[in-house]
Amino acid sequence: MIKTAIIPVAGHGTRLLTLTKDNPKEMVPIFSKSFNEITLKPLIEHIFLQLFDAGIRNFYFIVGKKKRSIEDHFTPERDYQNYLKKGDRNYYDLLEDFYKKIEKSNIIWINQNSPRGFGAAILNAKGIVGTEPFLVHAGDAYVRGNSKHLQKLMKEYDSNKSDIIFYLKNVKNPKSYGVASISKKISKVYHVNNVEEKPQNPKSQNAIMPIYIFDQKIFNALSKTKQDIGKELQLTDAIQKMIKTKHKVHAIKFPKTDDCIDIGTPENYFHAISISYKDSKKLKSREKK
Repeated sequence: MIKTAIIPVAGHGTRLLTLTKDNPKEMVPIFSKSFNEITLKPLIEHIFLQLFDAGIRNFYFIVGKKKRSIEDHFTPERDYQNYLKKGDRNYYDLLEDFYKKIEKSNIIWINQNSPRGFGAAILNAKGIVGTEPFLVHAGDAYVRGNSKHLQKLMKEYDSNKSDIIFYLKNVKNPKSYGVASISKKISKVYHVNNVEEKPQNPKSQNAIMPIYIFDQKIFNALSKTKQDIGKELQLTDAIQKMIKTKHKVHAIKFPKTDDCIDIGTPENYFHAISISYKDSKKLKSREKK
């Protein structure tokens, strides 16, 4: 079972300015259902809880400047929790559950001086994450529901002996995404023939969602990959390098476009909070019956 995850959270979040001038976009709130009430959680907490429930125990956060609030959020604050204990016990229990999971986890913070692309963020973890396969989950990708999508990714990675596996979803305009060309379905996964980062003329509508599993070979590919025209090291380019050298690169599709939402734009963030509110409200209604 995969036990390790790398979570890049070092980006500037410029498309969400001015909210993200002093606040990480990964800390923006989404709706959740807790103790049969609708509550708010930072997106990064939602991601952490999904990863934890999928069996991840080693968390490597790639952080940059102005990300201190993320570290603070993952530092148990018992005095505040004890204050809550005097009032509504539900909020005390909510924090207690979160803190217990933090204490059962190995959390490492890896500093990145400046964002130089998604690939560069992952390369920072080379030599630190051990020798086993690991999961990569972007800190700004909201996935609905529980951890089933992560469990499925792990299962198919093992079953198909993949070198790389990741999620896709169909989008109308994929120019702002990494895009994959795929061929016939093998068992429950697609074989990936080609990937491109934000192409002007996309070859498909299969947008790459930033949830992957890699083995250690990705670090070698990243080390040999050149920066793009914007002087950034793209993970997509390293994956393409591995495709060319005949490595087994597979993909799974999200059934619905709403299943995974990149919250990096105001429109997408509004969509994510709208969806999360509706989902939380449905869960609350079910528990009342």
